[in-house]
Amino acid sequence: MSTYEKRTMTAEQTRQAVRQQRAQASVSTALEAPLIDPSLLADPADNTLKSQVLLSADGELTVSIPAWDTFAPPGFGVYDTLYIYHLSENGGREELINRELDESNRDEFPLPYTVPRERVEAWGEGTQTFTYEVLPYSGGTRLQGGRLALIFDRIAPNRGNVPPAFAPIADVTDANVADVELTLGSYPDHAAGDKVAVYWLKDVPEDLTAVLPAVTVDVGTLPQQLKVPRTAIEAAGDGGLYALYLLVDKAGNISRIAPPTAVGVALGPLPSGLKAPEVPLAGDGVIDQEDVFTGVSVHIPAFEHFKPTDELQVTWGSLELGWQPIGNAPSFPLAINLLPLQVWGEYAAAGSGAMSTPVSYALRRGAVPAGTERTAVDVNLERIGPVDPGPDPTWPDPVNPKLDNVTVKGEVSGKNNELTPDDQFKPATLTFVLDSTFIEGDKITFHWGGTHITEADHEVLDTDPGEQVTATIPWAYIEAHKNGVVPVHYRITRDGVPNASVSPSTDVTVTAIVLVPDAPEFLGGNTEAPVGWLTCRSLYDPDDDSGAAAAIRVQVPDLAAYGLVTGAKVTMHWTAVHGFTGETPIPDIDKVEEITLTAESLNGFVWRVEPYDTHILPIPNFNAALKDGRARVWYTFELDGTTYTSGTEERIISMHQLGAACPLKP
Repeated sequence: MSTYEKRTMTAEQTRQAVRQQRAQASVSTALEAPLIDPSLLADPADNTLKSQVLLSADGELTVSIPAWDTFAPPGFGVYDTLYIYHLSENGGREELINRELDESNRDEFPLPYTVPRERVEAWGEGTQTFTYEVLPYSGGTRLQGGRLALIFDRIAPNRGNVPPAFAPIADVTDANVADVELTLGSYPDHAAGDKVAVYWLKDVPEDLTAVLPAVTVDVGTLPQQLKVPRTAIEAAGDGGLYALYLLVDKAGNISRIAPPTAVGVALGPLPSGLKAPEVPLAGDGVIDQEDVFTGVSVHIPAFEHFKPTDELQVTWGSLELGWQPIGNAPSFPLAINLLPLQVWGEYAAAGSGAMSTPVSYALRRGAVPAGTERTAVDVNLERIGPVDPGPDPTWPDPVNPKLDNVTVKGEVSGKNNELTPDDQFKPATLTFVLDSTFIEGDKITFHWGGTHITEADHEVLDTDPGEQVTATIPWAYIEAHKNGVVPVHYRITRDGVPNASVSPSTDVTVTAIVLVPDAPEFLGGNTEAPVGWLTCRSLYDPDDDSGAAAAIRVQVPDLAAYGLVTGAKVTMHWTAVHGFTGETPIPDIDKVEEITLTAESLNGFVWRVEPYDTHILPIPNFNAALKDGRARVWYTFELDGTTYTSGTEERIISMHQLGAACPLKP
């Protein structure tokens, strides 16, 4: 800026000041002060405006000018001129509006003037003064109106900053619930008319507008003790609660929310009669891998004076399992289950042997501790055999996928993992390669379909690791588990280590057990020499006087013993050959009949070979020189997709008397 410009501005400022002094000197002060609607004032005593008038987007600051005595006469083109001014605290004077008026405008008075929003926002805090002047239509000296001083306050208490939190608060119980006090500390812009609203809440929302405070009081001498009503504490109930506050000045400015101060509340009698926790699976002295596989749980014995909202937390070792409510109808003992990897995680540092593990539980009501009890259990999760540092994904399943599967062979068939009918009554051979991580003295047991093969137990020799181990499976174990797919595995243990290493199962297909049902029996054979022959007397049951036709009677045994049920089907077979020796068949004599079992026949029945002319008479008629033969009978059935054939019953059949045909009953 040039020297000339500086001199010019200084001269102009001097002239403005002189003009202002002359104007003020020529103004009368006979007029009343501007007016304001009392509803816009927070404090009529000092004219503090409500902050919402200044802050709200739709707030309007309106001042009114009272009428003066004589207005300019209307209709002559002459007017009084009204000037409205704003005066700042530093003495600045700003004309807001001027307007010409005459008597015709009298009805508009008091004349309202709404200050433009942008001007209200531009003016600072503190006293803002409004006045006016009237220049009469006749000229001369301006008449000076009185002054209206308003206090602008748009700054929230604590200078708009977050107030400090309440100091820490002792737990609230029945002993002190009636005497809970909070301390409101000093803040820099504390003024008369300030209020504090105290909140006692379980959850703190972002906006407290819709939340009623526990108590609201005038701010007095600081620091100030604020008593929380007992009713408010009891209404909020037990729990981890929060005490917080906000400040409100007389203009209605609301401070930011103070940070919440946590407080524990536990009303009513606290839990009592606590007992040490129990770990049922540790009853044998140790928690091992099989226990973890079964599922480890901590049991909390019954105690008294609990509330459903009381919370319990179990700690296993150093691992806290999380707080959970007791609930409305707890079933004691309360069972808290652990995940397998939680048990492993607390043991892993030990690596081997038994580790004493502390087990405890704690109770709380809200955030108030309500008792604790503890015990300790031994945990041994040591593993043997080939393992990684961490557990396998399938752990604590004792099956170790790194172990070699067994191979089973039949003595006759020699097939891998298959026993055929050729292997019936024979032992089988089992082989596998023992992992090199096992040591001398480890013990191996073998299991056929879940049954321990005691005869095959093996103690590892120093030469065994890394080599093939062979075991024999006696036929009795194979037969006991019948045909089907049989899982076979081995199990390795070590003295002092409770956790076995179990091989994956090998499925062995067994068809070696061939079922041969008992043969049926002929009825009515000779009881004297030649004993057992079927003769003419065999055609009739001496105890049956019903007049039944001639037939060979066959007794079929109890078929339920083989697994058949009502509705199953059995096929009966009959045939005969010529003579006492040889296999010359008698043509067209065979009989095959399918029988559906009933409840009466399931446990045995008599089958009749008839009619006589078709299935019996052809035997003596086959050869005139030798009329005797051999009769055969058997049955078949299907079970589980397999057809079974019974043993065959054979008898000499001599159906003639000295060469003549058997006499038949009419």
